[in-house]
Amino acid sequence: MEQSARSLMPLVHIWLDDAPTKFTHAFCERLAYQWMVEIVNPIPIPILEDKEYVTIITIEQVDGEFYASIPIESYDVEEGNEFTIYRFFMYPPG
Repeated sequence: MEQSARSLMPLVHIWLDDAPTKFTHAFCERLAYQWMVEIVNPIPIPILEDKEYVTIITIEQVDGEFYASIPIESYDVEEGNEFTIYRFFMYPPG
């Protein structure tokens, strides 16, 4: 069976609910019907004091493409000894 290449784009800036977020590394993967943004070791963590979870993500890719205020549909968290990975799923803008 032949596998298709994944469409991964490294990210240089991320804002979660308009809060700038630092990270070890991050990328956006364009899946068939949605996008997935994976963030390794985000600071601050994506759970804000006045909310249970973040609802909006803004990203800037290494190629300069900028996508503002994309509603987050769902998320997943994977915790390890030396890392925490957040995966946010959303529909492509426009």
